[in-house]
Amino acid sequence: MQEYIITVKDRSHKVIIKKIKTDTAIFEVNGEEYEVGIERKFTRHVEPLEVKPTLKPAATAEVAEKIKEGPAGTVQANEIVAPLPGMILKILVRSGQKVNPGDTVMKMEAMKMENAIITDRTGIVKKIFVKEGNAVLENSP
Repeated sequence: MQEYIITVKDRSHKVIIKKIKTDTAIFEVNGEEYEVGIERKFTRHVEPLEVKPTLKPAATAEVAEKIKEGPAGTVQANEIVAPLPGMILKILVRSGQKVNPGDTVMKMEAMKMENAIITDRTGIVKKIFVKEGNAVLENSP
């Protein structure tokens, strides 16, 4: 049993919840017992997913060179991009740092969940395009 004092329009009421069933509840208010229907809104508990970054597929040497010379904001073949729109929570690497497959390079919040952004290859971090607290769109480097 759970017992509460609830105030409604400056009047206090002693409420005792005696039993909760799937679609009904039995409770007592100021000594008088009531059975009422209840509607439950279930929320599914979901563990944060480990989101792997989307990488642009490697192109031919000629196309790859054009990509490298492209305007700012163009995604290059080896860049890790945001898998979803969200906010950067924590950057775990720095420029010049070596990374290996499975290393978490940053954490981002997307759809109210914290996601680990993980690299799938060995390499050296050349440039970090975001700062902690930045909002990013899907496929942003």
